[in-house]
Parts: sequence; C-alpha cells; structure tokens
Amino acid sequence: MSRLSEYSDQHILDIIHAAGYERLSGQHSNGQSVHELIHSCGMVNLKNSKTLLSDKRHCCFIPCHPRGKLSLLYLKTIATRLGLDDVTHDQEGQTELRRLTISAKDLLRWKKGDAVMTQSWHTVRSRALSSKKGTFFQADATRRKPRSAELSLSTLALCCAPKRLALPASMPARRADKVEYTHTVCGGTVALRFVELQRWSEAQCPHCHSFESTALDAFKAFLIDFEMTFDGTLEVMERKSQVKRSQVISITCNVCDQRNDARSYDLVRYRGYTYCDNPGCRNTYLPADRTCESDQYYIDLLRTHGITRFADGQRLFPRSMRYLKQPSAASPTGAKKPVRKYEVVQQALDLPVNTRLAEFTDDELRKAFQHAIDAGATTIGAVRSKLPNDVNNFISRRRIAGDFVHHRVLAEMGMRFKRSYEIASLHDAIECVRDTKSATWAEFVTRYPGASTSIIDLGLKEDVMASFGWTPLVNYSRLTNQQLLDKAGELRHAEKFDTFAMLERAYGSLIRNIRERSLIADLCAAQGFEQTAVWQGMTLEELVQHIRDNEFASSSDWHGSSSGSYKYAATQNWVREISKQFNWGIYRGLNGFSYDSLPETIVANLLHLADYEVIDHPPIEQFPGVGGGRATADFLVHSPPLWIEVWAYRTDDVVSGKLAGYPVTRKHKEARYLANAMPLCGLEGGLFYRPYMIDGKQYRRGMGSFVEHACRRLTEHGLPIVYSPDLLAELRQSVHDQSDSAFIEL
Repeated sequence: MSRLSEYSDQHILDIIHAAGYERLSGQHSNGQSVHELIHSCGMVNLKNSKTLLSDKRHCCFIPCHPRGKLSLLYLKTIATRLGLDDVTHDQEGQTELRRLTISAKDLLRWKKGDAVMTQSWHTVRSRALSSKKGTFFQADATRRKPRSAELSLSTLALCCAPKRLALPASMPARRADKVEYTHTVCGGTVALRFVELQRWSEAQCPHCHSFESTALDAFKAFLIDFEMTFDGTLEVMERKSQVKRSQVISITCNVCDQRNDARSYDLVRYRGYTYCDNPGCRNTYLPADRTCESDQYYIDLLRTHGITRFADGQRLFPRSMRYLKQPSAASPTGAKKPVRKYEVVQQALDLPVNTRLAEFTDDELRKAFQHAIDAGATTIGAVRSKLPNDVNNFISRRRIAGDFVHHRVLAEMGMRFKRSYEIASLHDAIECVRDTKSATWAEFVTRYPGASTSIIDLGLKEDVMASFGWTPLVNYSRLTNQQLLDKAGELRHAEKFDTFAMLERAYGSLIRNIRERSLIADLCAAQGFEQTAVWQGMTLEELVQHIRDNEFASSSDWHGSSSGSYKYAATQNWVREISKQFNWGIYRGLNGFSYDSLPETIVANLLHLADYEVIDHPPIEQFPGVGGGRATADFLVHSPPLWIEVWAYRTDDVVSGKLAGYPVTRKHKEARYLANAMPLCGLEGGLFYRPYMIDGKQYRRGMGSFVEHACRRLTEHGLPIVYSPDLLAELRQSVHDQSDSAFIEL
C-alpha cells in the first residue's frame, strides 16, 4: 500500500472515530501513513492506515486489550478505586503520562497517607488478587519479609547434621557454588549447591539407594504377599533404570523351604509364577491349573471363576494361561503342537484383546459424546464413563501428549466442563458467588481466582461480602502495642476465653501481631494466662525431638496442635526440612497441591484427570475432631456435595506407633458423618500396602488394586470414572518421580 491509497483521509477519520479514538496528528496518504490517536481510556496509540483498515485497530493497552501493554494511567485508576492516594513510577514526569508504558515487574511506589509500599504490579497482583488471604496494600514498614538462611559455617552445620553429612573441606564462596559433602553412613560424596543441600535427604544418596538395591527391595516386598523370598541379585538393563526381564531367577517358598525351578524374572514378577513347585505344599498351584487340556476345559475354567481379562487369569492359573498363549512350550516332546488355543478361548468368552491403537477425528468424537449425552450424561466425568474403551484410551493418549481434545470438542458442543463467569455488574458477581456455593470469601478466591480478580478489579468485593454477610478481615497491624493488648483483653472477657490457646484459635491474626512485637509475655501476665512455651532459640534437633515426642501425624497436625513451634520453624526455613524427615507433604499432585501420603496423591490426580472440581483438605464445620478442635476431610466435591476420605487403616486393623489411635479417629469421623447426614465416600488407602477383602471382592495389595477400588467407589457415589490400564499408567507416571519405586511397581 505504498502507492496512493484509494481511501480518503475523511474515510480513515471516520474509522478512527468509530473505534473510540481522537486523532492528535497525522494525515492519510497511503497504507504506511502514521496517525497519533488518543483512545477513550486516555492512552495514546500509534496506528498506520493499513492497521486501521484491518481488524487490529483496537487499543493496545490494558484494560481495553486483556493482554495488552501496561500503563501507569491504568494503575492510577486502580489505586484510586481501592482507596489509595497515588501510585508513581521513576519515569513519571520524564514522559507524558498518557504515553508512558511500563512493565509489570517495574518497581512502583504505592502511597496511602504517610505509608508507602514499594512493589511491582506483578507482585501486588499475584499476592493480593490471587492469594487466599491477600491484602492489596502492605506498607514497607509493616510487611513481613522472609529471611533467607545465611551462608555461614553454623548454617551449614544445621543443614548437614540431620542429613548425616560431614561439613565440606572448604566453605563455598557463593550460594550457587557446588562443594562436596560426605555422607557419613556410606562414605560416599555428593556435590551440592546450598539450595540443593537444604532440600537433600538421605533417600537421595546415590551410593545408599542405587536403582539396583531399590528394585531388589521392591521385588522382595512383592514376594512377601505370596510367602516367597528371593536371596539373589537382579540385573539391570544397561543405561536404563529397568530390570532385565529375561534374566533367570529362582525363588524360595517360606512354607516348605523348597526352591522353585529357575524361571525368567518376567514370569515371576508379571505372569503369576509366584506359587511353590512342591505339589505337597499348601502354597502350591491350584489343582485346576493344568496344561495340555482341551479348549472347552479352559473355557469352563475361566467362566466358572468369573475371569473377564486374561491378566486376571494369569494371577490364578499362570501355567494354564501360559499354555494358552504358548502351547508348544508345555506340550510333550514329539507331540503334535496345538495352535490357536488362545484365540478359541478368547472368542468363546469375548475376552478383550490388545489391538492396534485407534485414532478418532473430531467428528467421530462428537458423535460418541452426543451418544453419551443422549444417554443422560450431564458432566464431563459422566460422559467419559459412558464412552467405549478405545475412545477413552485415545483421549488419554492425546491428553498425555498435551492435546486436551475432549475439552475442545465438548466446548464446541456447548458443554461447560469448567465453570467460567463473565462479571460486569454487582448482580453478576452475586450470582456467580451464589452458584459456587462458597461458604466464605477465602474459599471463593481459592476455587475461582479468575472470577474473584474480576470482582476486585470492578470494586465490587465489599458489596459482595456485605450481601452474603461476610465480615472482612480486621487489620490489627495499625494498632499500637497497648491497643493490641487492650483489644486482646476485651475479646478475652467478652467471649470468656480461659486459655491463651482458645484466644489464639479464635483470633489468630490478632495474636500473630502480638507475637511479632514480642508482647506474648505481657499479654499472659495481664490476662492471667499460663506462659506459653518459648520456641525462640531452639535448635533444629530440639524442635524435631519436640515433634517426635508429641507424635504429630502430619504437618497440618503439627500446625494445628503447636502453632507456635510451627511458626518459629517457618521463620527459620526449617518446615521443608522437618517435613522431609517425617515424610510429610512429600508428594505433589497434578493440581499443584502437596499431600502427606501416596494414596491421597493418587486420588487427587484421579479426580483431576477426570475433570472433577474438588476442595483439598476442607475444614469440617459440622462436627469437631476426636480430641476437640477443628476436623478436616481429605476432599470435598460441591456439586453434588460429597465428602471423600482416604483411610490409612480400617477400624479393625491393629496399629502401633504414632498412628495407634487411627482406628478410633476413623470410627469417630464415620459416626459424625452419618449423624450429620453428610454423604461420605470412604476409600481404603491401606489397600495400597495391604491386601483387603472389600465388598466381597478380594484385592491384592498395590497401586493397581487401589486405583480399581477407588474408581469403583467413586462411580458408586456419583463420580463416574472408568478404570483402564491407560489410566493406571498415567497415574503411575504422575507420581513416578516423587515416590519410592518400591511402591510404584506394585
């Protein structure tokens, strides 16, 4: 368009006015003619005639463009709306405000009275508009800044002692420098940076915990359930973390001490050859497990025992199933080799077979989805449960590859699998919050950060909270020391609190301010409270011993029962180290949350992959815990309401150690759920480690059995999830890098 344009300047000017601009300068002659325009938002845009004639003529600044450039003028309108005096930038005054473009990470000075907050828009937005209890304005003088551990000999000693690492020969010059630490248990050395040292645990020692030893321990643990042992070593494939399946091994029966014939690792570990070869031992193969029988014999055998999958038959009748697959391996020498036995049995019983992976177009998926919807499916989980296995497997493969094809097709069909809201008025905001059935503003922000951000940006937060009767958090940081103590005394007498713990449980933010100003002793003396324990100055070892003495079961149990020690540990950056020592919260789910146990992580990932929206560890308001205080559940599904508990033990299990009281806790919670008419889906997490009989079905221990049980229970409670080998493989992969491979192979 460098040639003379066929459009007149008046035509371009009409386009400018229609788009909400006023022209400051410029004249149209061809497509490259530049026009200086000011938009109705107040910002100056530079557009050429070619752009104005296209569909890219819109204002390029936020909020006109949702992902546009950031302007100081826009932030000033936000500051005014939220009651701040002003927000300034270093370039203000050097560049005209309506032309000033800034970055979200530039430092800004937010002013409110005499108080100043120096923070970037990126930090303020993520802290105040997306966090659970964020406050928009936090003055520099009162904002708590976490202290980083100093790089000193004493700090290194505190980090090394619980990990049983010897101090390095020389101090690292910088935190990013790697130095060698010696593991005193095995004498091996590991090279670590300072941040890696803080996160390191003994389980990561490559000398103590090689893959060979870990795989061997996992194999021995697998054999325990079958009363067998293995006293040899396992060969690992070269340059792979994988046991060589073709290697020949022999296992020994614990009942009669007979050593089995040598077989491949694959037959023992995956094909059911875990029985004793001694026919007189009670641990031997079932009498019906025979070879060289007729086709009808095997058809009747599998049908009688209700076997619908070849893999299930391998666990009970390994010799028969191998004979079906490889009849020549078990036929007498010189005999005529039978063929196609497996095909005959498979077709007679309609057993599923491994076929070539099917591919589906969007149109084919749309037809399958529509068929499920016509059959009554109203949610994405219900749609998935009604799809054929090959369609579900295709969806799972595409999801692993990063293509959420089912989301895209369902969205085109008008099914809202994830609730989204467009909020333009107070009525929209109230309807949005009411639809989510959130009990508090904090819960709403946690579950719907996008909607809550829109409400805050529109200045509707206070009106929404008022319409639901929610009380905003009180800001105690502005009170003087004496005002804080007077307020605590007033609340103590008004609500008749007898102990300091009761006051702290009800008004945690008030006590936090008092503790930060070292006024706890003054408060206890004035109110006659018993002096609380002094945690300041405690070493890491003393704090670990305190936790061990009190037998806290998890980090949340520790925080709820001894908040003072937990908060002191947080100031010292010890919480992560202590959690590792006690194996708390070491697993991270696909949703980004941490969990204390592997079964709980598996359930969280299962619900996440099935697109069900849940709340993790929700507080239970309807009844207290077994010893008083707040009780929590593992998960809560809102629509329809369903509480989910992943039980570590059953009520009749014999438990010792720090979890000895677990069966009593479970009885208490199950009774209270029932008494308060709260629908409960209980999952036997102990199945992950122990074989159980559940609902008349015998489950072996392991991850596969637990996932199958969880899918069945969740489906029975209105959250349909189809169990499949692909789903199990995806769940295994989701925790593969976080957990001990002794559990993964189960």
